[in-house]
Amino acid sequence: MTRTILTFLLLFSLAFCANAQEAGKYVRPKSTPKSTPKSTPKSTPKSTPKSTPKSTPKSTPKSTPKSTPKSYQTCPDGNHPHMIDLGLPSGTKWACCNVGASKPEDDGGYYAWGETTTKSDYTWETYKYCDGTAKTCRNIGKSICGTQYDVAHVKWGGSWRMPSFDQIKELKVKCKSEWTTVNGVSGRRFTGPNGRSIFLPASGYRGGDRLNDRGEYGNYWSGTQYTSDASGAYLLYFDSDKADWYYYGRRDGRLVRPVAE
Repeated sequence: MTRTILTFLLLFSLAFCANAQEAGKYVRPKSTPKSTPKSTPKSTPKSTPKSTPKSTPKSTPKSTPKSTPKSYQTCPDGNHPHMIDLGLPSGTKWACCNVGASKPEDDGGYYAWGETTTKSDYTWETYKYCDGTAKTCRNIGKSICGTQYDVAHVKWGGSWRMPSFDQIKELKVKCKSEWTTVNGVSGRRFTGPNGRSIFLPASGYRGGDRLNDRGEYGNYWSGTQYTSDASGAYLLYFDSDKADWYYYGRRDGRLVRPVAE
């Protein structure tokens, strides 16, 4: 009996020790792996584009206005017309020859005032801007210089046009003139303040179907209508004695010496 109790106590002691030892063990908890933070990819800095230097816009050349024909002291060659600078206060340049002429001493074309073509008969009945009489003349402008009625502007273009009344007056007043002959053709030479000159042939005028006063008188239209009578227009008139301005009926065929400024 005693033996049994001892045996029981021994076994109980052993079991108790085993349990105590087991209980005293430190059980290390399973290490939770440290969460490695996801590597945030390094943000690649946005590549700032290299600043392209602003291209300096090519300077567009300024448009050169159409040049006015060059002016001369006298005709430099036979390619007429030429613009002759007489040194007039207004700056007006006169052509070296008439509309329709190929050289300074040629007559050129005879035109009724405001018409731009020549014809064989110059009367009120054939005048384009009336109804058969002087009293029925239509008003096409107090000045036709540079318009569709200006034969110099229509035929030659550019800055050429018929002279105004003021310009024929200036030619007469500011220039010296003399009756002379060029290649057998009579007329007047007008010499400006600067010593340069132009020659105007005395080519007469056309009335009806006839050429009158050729070689004796010069008759050159201005582009200005006569102030007191719409059927007339101012002109430059000269003969062997003098040069002056006057007015005549618009129906007659007369010469035109263009100007430019």
